[in-house]
Amino acid sequence: MSEDNRTFERFPIARLAFAESIESGETCCGVLKNISAGGAMIDLTMPFKRLDHVFTQDMPVDVTIDEFDALKGKVVRATQNSIGVLFNIDESQQDELMDKILSTMEKEGATAE
Repeated sequence: MSEDNRTFERFPIARLAFAESIESGETCCGVLKNISAGGAMIDLTMPFKRLDHVFTQDMPVDVTIDEFDALKGKVVRATQNSIGVLFNIDESQQDELMDKILSTMEKEGATAE
């Protein structure tokens, strides 16, 4: 997800995150790097060995993040160690997600990227 394509401000919130391929059912664990009302970047983790994952561009995924509701989306960027996800949610869901993000940021005293 390039800076130029971003519609929403990103917030650096570190949370446990799971991305599940809707096609294969494979799930990878990672750490949320940042999130916005439109998408998220997840650093995938696999301690002590090379990470192999099935995520490719345009692949539909379900994303589960600690303290957030589950989100549907598609992969818009995939590297060996991370994925960028564009959420497939409507405007009211974006508003709810933004409220949750801002509430979390306020509790942590963090700032936007």
